[in-house]
Amino acid sequence: MNAPSTFLAEWTPSAQTPLFAGHFPGNPLLPGSMLLDWAVSAYAHANHRRVSDCSLRQARFLAPARPDVPLRLEHQPARRDRTRLQVMAMPANGEPYVVLDVLLDPPRRDAEEVGP
Repeated sequence: MNAPSTFLAEWTPSAQTPLFAGHFPGNPLLPGSMLLDWAVSAYAHANHRRVSDCSLRQARFLAPARPDVPLRLEHQPARRDRTRLQVMAMPANGEPYVVLDVLLDPPRRDAEEVGP
């Protein structure tokens, strides 16, 4: 299934954020847990769901997310009612590339929508 992707969110992690000083000096990158948290939280918020209702099937970290490089989150339907999230790095001087690919299971039947 090759459904078109839908834009959800953008974020540019600032080089001034203290976490980059220790992760890693001289070769800064965004911690994978922070990147995954941002992607799933943005998806949940856009779909009026709680993050706890999002069940992660698979996450693949394909490239490092660097400071001051804009990130773009997109989603698309996947097989078996799953959802694919992709975080793309959008460097100013270069081609966009995927830094994170996530597959979410369908929402549980008992998961209620969260109001605005």
